[in-house]
Amino acid sequence: MSENSAKCNRSSSVDSTSDNPPKKKEKKSNEHSPKTGIRTRTIINNKIYGGIGGHGGDAIQQSTAGAGGVGNAPSLEYHIVAEQVTMNKMDMDQEKAVIVNWLSPINFFRRQADISQTRQLGTGEWLLADPYFKEWKSSLGRTLWCYGIPGAGKTFLASMVVDHLTAESTSGHSGVACIYLNHKEAEDHTPAKLLASLWRQLVVGKDLGADAKNLYDRHFERNTSPTYKELFDMLHSCLTEFSRVYIVVDGVDEYPEDKRNMLLGYFGMMGPSVNLMITSRPHITPPSSFPNLHSLEIRASKNDVQSYVDARIQSSTRLSKHIQRRPDLREQIHSHITCIVDGMFLLAKFHMDSLSTKSTVRGVRDTLKVLPNSLDASYKDVMERIEQQDIEQKQIAYSTLTWVANAKRLLTIEELQTALAVEPGAKLLDEDNILEIEFILAACAGLVLVDKQLSVVRLVHYTAQQYLDSIQTQKFPDAQLQIARSLFTYTAFDEFLSLEHSKILRQDASLPPLFYYSQYCLAHAAGPQEGELQDMIVRFLNWALLQTRSLRLLWNSPPWHLSSWELGPSQPSALWLAVAANLVETAKFLLGVLPVQQSDSPELTAASYYGHLQMVQLLVEHGANVDAPDELSGFALEAAASAGHINVVEFLIEHGADIHIGSRHHISPLHAASLNGHIEIVKLLISFGADVNARGEVESCPLHAVSHRGHISIAKLLIDQGARVNARTADETTALHEASKNKHIDIVKLLIEHGANVNAEGGCYGDVLQAASYGGDMDTVRLLIEFGADVNASCGQYGNPLQTAVFWGRSEIAQLLIEHGANVNAQGGEYGNALQAASSNYHIETVWLLIEHGADVNASGGQYGNALQAASYMGPIETVQLLIEHGADVNASGGLYGAALQAASRRGEIGIVRLLLEFGADVNASGGRYGNALQAASSKRHIETVQLLFEHGANVNSQEGELGSALQAASYKGDINTVWLLVENGADVNTSGGQYGNALQAASYNGHNETVLLLIEHGANVNAQGGEYSSALQAASSNHHIETVQLLIEHGADVNASGGRYGNALQAASSNKHIETVQLLIEHGANVNAQGGVFGSALQAASYWAHIEIVLLLIEHGADVNAQGGEFGSALQAASYSGDIDIVWLLIEYGADVNASAGQYGNALQAASSQKNIETVRLLIEHGANEDAQGGEYGNTSHSISSGMHINT
Repeated sequence: MSENSAKCNRSSSVDSTSDNPPKKKEKKSNEHSPKTGIRTRTIINNKIYGGIGGHGGDAIQQSTAGAGGVGNAPSLEYHIVAEQVTMNKMDMDQEKAVIVNWLSPINFFRRQADISQTRQLGTGEWLLADPYFKEWKSSLGRTLWCYGIPGAGKTFLASMVVDHLTAESTSGHSGVACIYLNHKEAEDHTPAKLLASLWRQLVVGKDLGADAKNLYDRHFERNTSPTYKELFDMLHSCLTEFSRVYIVVDGVDEYPEDKRNMLLGYFGMMGPSVNLMITSRPHITPPSSFPNLHSLEIRASKNDVQSYVDARIQSSTRLSKHIQRRPDLREQIHSHITCIVDGMFLLAKFHMDSLSTKSTVRGVRDTLKVLPNSLDASYKDVMERIEQQDIEQKQIAYSTLTWVANAKRLLTIEELQTALAVEPGAKLLDEDNILEIEFILAACAGLVLVDKQLSVVRLVHYTAQQYLDSIQTQKFPDAQLQIARSLFTYTAFDEFLSLEHSKILRQDASLPPLFYYSQYCLAHAAGPQEGELQDMIVRFLNWALLQTRSLRLLWNSPPWHLSSWELGPSQPSALWLAVAANLVETAKFLLGVLPVQQSDSPELTAASYYGHLQMVQLLVEHGANVDAPDELSGFALEAAASAGHINVVEFLIEHGADIHIGSRHHISPLHAASLNGHIEIVKLLISFGADVNARGEVESCPLHAVSHRGHISIAKLLIDQGARVNARTADETTALHEASKNKHIDIVKLLIEHGANVNAEGGCYGDVLQAASYGGDMDTVRLLIEFGADVNASCGQYGNPLQTAVFWGRSEIAQLLIEHGANVNAQGGEYGNALQAASSNYHIETVWLLIEHGADVNASGGQYGNALQAASYMGPIETVQLLIEHGADVNASGGLYGAALQAASRRGEIGIVRLLLEFGADVNASGGRYGNALQAASSKRHIETVQLLFEHGANVNSQEGELGSALQAASYKGDINTVWLLVENGADVNTSGGQYGNALQAASYNGHNETVLLLIEHGANVNAQGGEYSSALQAASSNHHIETVQLLIEHGADVNASGGRYGNALQAASSNKHIETVQLLIEHGANVNAQGGVFGSALQAASYWAHIEIVLLLIEHGADVNAQGGEFGSALQAASYSGDIDIVWLLIEYGADVNASAGQYGNALQAASSQKNIETVRLLIEHGANEDAQGGEYGNTSHSISSGMHINT
């Protein structure tokens, strides 16, 4: 399926569910709980002076970063005394950490910190003083393309700029994010992950927002990944939280061309508030589509080189002493190095490394005369120095370079140390053979360095990789063989072979050091060296088959996962693993010993996807069906066409592959090849009769795919072959929509020339002109208007083209649309009218433009109700002032936040709050999501705003809104200062209502123990009923806050209180993999067989969510394995539906009735069949499940099977 088939997601900045945690359905999740500690008699003195906040730091992993400061706010001081308070050491909610880490596994905070620490202080100042840099920094929507020769210091300058911008962006209105590209990490660092990494950096200190939480909920349960569009929309929603965002991207030349083009395409669509700085080698041409682009050459300046040389002299004992004896030597070194390096920092490093080894002044001077003036010559010089070392040091260097240069990813320090310590034929690792990292680095003479922040080892520069590659056949001819042999030897150690399934699943800290890197052993074995390793390969495969389920959760490289494709079979055979890893000799061996080669096996699809022609030929020779469907990965021909392997495509067609057949991934092989730009394969398929108008489930066709991606040559070819230019997808999108939205004006022209309808309606953006206005290409918009596009067409997410353009800040396009008759007061769309859309996204220029052309400042409707509410939430204050000056009603009601004051209070824009109050805003106006301004401010820790609202008469006990009261809102956030302020001003601690029922339940849900204790000390009822979780104890239990659970129990909480979402606290803990909480509740008398909640019992909940340890614990404490009730009727039916074979086994062993009749699916067999859980079905039948049993959603198993799958038992 192409990206264009995905549904549009709201891209606005509104945090529509930012206070609502995602429903905890952590099936097979591996998250660890935060570490906690206990403090007694804690006294907290919080003084709020509005100082400067931290720049962020490594917040996602370490959870220590702060947000920006709040400026010079009034001085407030509160004193809170609490006894036996358990403090959560994580500054960020555990829930936020889980979502952030799942959506964005790449963390550039550490890389930035490491580069900053190694950067020579005082260098690079010339860049900050450059007029073009200053103009870029002070403007909006500009791109600074910084090019330079290899080794010029581009990465260090990029890190300096990030630090500089971060230090200046303390107000919270500007965001800074960075990306460091590296050829070693290119496979894992997909454009999608990089977009998510930018979001990760920008969300520090902020609410995640609705987009992120919804995305997590939508994909986590299904074990699917977000689409590019979903991630981009999530990022854009975050971008709108800032008035300006700086994004620094280093090393785009190290990124593969196809990925680079895709990434740069997304950068070009980020909007006018984003400033890009990109570094690259000179051979990469900046995209012409980037607006306001300026190129700037990066070279190490003479002053920078001299500063670096001085620092190296000072740090070198030998050089310092030489210069003490001969002071003129310093100037000689300066002049020679500066002249030779010619703007290349890396060359200066190598030269100073060499000089630092010289024992005499004469040695230094002699070396200066022969210093090489190129990197290759310098690398050769370093290798000669390595060769001159003693045998042991030389061997260490060669072994290290073998591993570091040929590793499939960056190695950790411990991984490298362990790898070098593995001896041929050993049965265990000799700890006394492990080298200190300092000795390893010294032996490598500067070619290898350590990234201290990430604890990884890397080559000094990517040019070092290129040099080592060029001498591989001479110096390292057996590199792959050596690495593979070491890994296979390691995986045969007893500590590896005896790994328990549970230890692997828990990602136990005691896992062997090379456990994670061992996933690459098959990749290193493939090739000429395979024959020498076959016995080791087969032995490893025999072990891996026993651990496949757990390995596939933690090993994410081929063949354990198919990159860019589906995950492969849940229980792959040894043959499948060998095929996917391209182990031809091993596959031949396995085919020879297997009794029968099944013709419908999935191996052929894997081989075709990876382009392993020899393997494809081998499988077909042994009877593989070229048209066999692989339910997960599609068909072999489709896979080969998608990946661009024309030789495999030709072979499969020659052997009878059906060119018309497709899967859920692609409509047909032609669609797959078209989408991915493989024109020769497209031609080949058409020559064999492929249908250019074939449509799939979403009714997309190849022309849509190429229009989306911009493959003009393929578009021409398809049209020449009869492709229908006005064909529509399921959501009515046409190829012209796709081309217009994605700025492919050449395809737009082509489609119009061949009769495309410029006023076709459909898709996310309503019509073609609206799609082009979103895309932001002025020429495309102008072209469409010239060909008759209706500027006032009303449809789509934004209602009309003008609203689309102003929301995204396309002022020039907005001006063009108005000049051609666009109605500035047209109603419709998400924001009701163009003025509200512009006001909601920090675009004051477009607000001015609309007002000048007659926009009604009090027009109602849309998400925010009116433009003033939108501007009050988003800012800046100048927009609010502008609207008020032109007659905006400060008390107009409606919209998400009810009134402008509530919107501003929610955002914490105290200047806007004060302005609105000065112009007569009603401080107690009711309505909107939070009911009133006080609750809105309390929900976001905006204590100065709370104080200001009190000064203007805010009612502390007003009951309304999503969180019921201001106190519940503040308690949910754990904002102890605001809670204290509210209580001191008369807030009722037992007021009921709102999502969490009362303030105590809200605080307990998030584990805010100080707040919990404060509320209890002020009379909060620990057993009060109501809200989503019915009680504070269930709320705390559902979110793994074991100290909060303990605290509530100590204060009299009823462990068996019933009601709420989970029925009771024990089921809540069991549903969310919180085994420690389950144990604690049982110890305090929780009834393991209590009924209620969606799953009926704790055992059914744990069985559904595949928590085998909790299942066992509950059974050991008397849980009835045949208890009936809940959605699935029984624990066995719940486990069968989820497909966890281990839990199904366990329940049967403890006497679960395989034919019990109850629940949604009637019985366990029907539940398993409906979800295509083949192994579970077989297991149930083996234990006597009745295939003819009646009942449930499908009536009987045969109907369930026909609905879900076909299985041969």
